[in-house]
Amino acid sequence: MARSASLATSRWLPSYAWWPPSDEYALTVVLSPYHVTTEPEAEFEATIRGFAGAGEPLFEHRTGVYRFGDEVAVELDELDLPGPPAPHGGVVEIHPIRIDRPPSRTVDFLGQWVHAEGRGGGGYIIPTIPVRGQEKRIDRDDLQVLPGVMSSSDVETEVVLLNPIDAPVEARITVSSPSGMIVEGGWFTVEPWSAWRSPLSDALPRVRRMLAEDGGVGSAAVYSSHKVLPYFGLRGKGMPLSCMDHGAPIFT
Repeated sequence: MARSASLATSRWLPSYAWWPPSDEYALTVVLSPYHVTTEPEAEFEATIRGFAGAGEPLFEHRTGVYRFGDEVAVELDELDLPGPPAPHGGVVEIHPIRIDRPPSRTVDFLGQWVHAEGRGGGGYIIPTIPVRGQEKRIDRDDLQVLPGVMSSSDVETEVVLLNPIDAPVEARITVSSPSGMIVEGGWFTVEPWSAWRSPLSDALPRVRRMLAEDGGVGSAAVYSSHKVLPYFGLRGKGMPLSCMDHGAPIFT
């Protein structure tokens, strides 16, 4: 189900991040080789692609060759690109490879960063996440946890789910409180090569009332029929998004 151009033709695995609506955020992809090697002769190149509902990218940008001592920042605003659809946005794929030697493992990846700066303030910096889209690789990789969520009159959690494969994925969200209460949401569909985005209290209308006795704080679980990439961020009342983190898989 994964796109062969990304996975089947390279031993370097691409990684992914949210491509937020361009009217809300200016997105910069930061390609930094410092954390993957200390060899001064290392050379890299990267391809950046944006997807929104189809396996064919809306754009593809190649960086050319950069070396260990370089750090490349690709500002999408400067590329004159079509933006992803509001309000959900899309999926950005970052596929850096090392060209002076093959990976040391059967499959390897070079994780990078994205910096989203809010047009009206706020934003976030977050690493990209690799995913193998063809098949499940671990038990229960369809259950992932958002370890700390909030839903109150003062602070709300924003949830973003990415589906970077060529098949629709069914997902649902549950939230538990420190006092042991649970609220479960219904199943919904995240379309192929798409993002799904919602405030937590919109996805689970009863969650704010349930968390009220615990200061609005709880934890969430994302269930899915196939691997998705879950992100969550926090925003104060009337304020822009101020941070973002990604979920963690549950291992049996």
